[in-house]
Amino acid sequence: MEQALMLSIDIIEKAKKHNEDDAVALGYIQISGILCTIGKHLESLQYLDLADQIISEEKLVTAKIKIYENYGRNYSALKLNDKSIKFLNKGLRLYETKKTTSSELLATLYINKASAFLNTKHKIDSSLFYLHKSLKIKESSFKYAVISNYYLKTNRNIDSARYYLNKSKMFMQGKKVSAYHKSILLQAQGNFYKSIKEYQKAIDYYEECLNISIRMKKYIEVKLVYKLLSETYELLNQESRAHEYLLKYTTFNDSVNIIYKKNVDVVISGFLKSQEQNHKEKEKQFSYLLGGGILLFITITGFVIYYYRKKRLGLIKDKENVIKQKNLERDKLKQKLNVAFDEVISLAKENDASFLIRFQEVYPKVCAKLLEVNPKLVNTELSLCAMIWLNFSSKNIAQYTHVQPKTVQTKKYRLRKKLDLPEGTNLYVWIKNL
Repeated sequence: MEQALMLSIDIIEKAKKHNEDDAVALGYIQISGILCTIGKHLESLQYLDLADQIISEEKLVTAKIKIYENYGRNYSALKLNDKSIKFLNKGLRLYETKKTTSSELLATLYINKASAFLNTKHKIDSSLFYLHKSLKIKESSFKYAVISNYYLKTNRNIDSARYYLNKSKMFMQGKKVSAYHKSILLQAQGNFYKSIKEYQKAIDYYEECLNISIRMKKYIEVKLVYKLLSETYELLNQESRAHEYLLKYTTFNDSVNIIYKKNVDVVISGFLKSQEQNHKEKEKQFSYLLGGGILLFITITGFVIYYYRKKRLGLIKDKENVIKQKNLERDKLKQKLNVAFDEVISLAKENDASFLIRFQEVYPKVCAKLLEVNPKLVNTELSLCAMIWLNFSSKNIAQYTHVQPKTVQTKKYRLRKKLDLPEGTNLYVWIKNL
């Protein structure tokens, strides 16, 4: 990712020397796509805004569609799904109006629209509809595997999942398929066997997928497979293996985030500031030229009045824009946190096996701090700590985990001993203060 970002920056710098604005915009789009892939959505949106200012729908149709597609990807990832669908629809309308020849781009718009619909009230049905539309444009083992996974997500049609999984395997035979697409098929096969409770087969496929993902440095897939392996071993009641992969997931997740923050942030933040500064300088130059023309027709007094009025209004507008941007970012973050919190609460109440994994993703520091106190804490104890952190009473914990309240009190007593808490220390307050 870092190399790709540096190459894109190289393109932009060289294009600027030759006044090739179109190539500059394409470089911004490329950077935006990379940042979206690694989860830096607000920065990605800033680069899209820069590209959007340069390219018009009449000038470079394909590039404009890619801008709309990337807006859709980012807003979908931020759970602003209605906004995501709005931009993807703009891309689809432009494609139809201008008769763009790239069918691959149309297929990509459909896939992203499927992803956006997955988190709306329409959910799986609309998602599958657009996935099938993409599949009609061009078949691939990858798309068949993705459709199989969609059926498995809801556990609603195991026969359909099996059918598309078999189609994916058949389509792959005799064809040159990328290692990444093969890993996605292996992951889908693992998900299938996990859903029919053949857990050992699922583990075999997950491990094969993991080896490919590690070799290719596909960090997002590596994290996901660690999570899937932890959940599967949990279902096999192999507590130590489940805990082992949970620790791998946690450690790997933290290390990857540190790498991205250290390398990518340094590359991107400085470059973004320089690009925005360049745009401001161009706007200033335009203002000076305009002012020079006005000086030919108006008096000195009139110019002074105009200049200071414009400057004052500009400052007010800038302040308003900054406030609006800050409010938008705050609302996005608040919405994202609310959705994640509700999801964690729901998983806890359903006693879902993935509760601890999701809690760890949303509140990574809690389990990390607990494991610093005692690295030997097992998953069941970490889950109990998570419920305490969420302020569930003993009665609630007993209800959701299907045990007696007395059993919960016993578990709390053992947990206090493992955490070496002094007598009289409030367990809820201690964990909350982590």
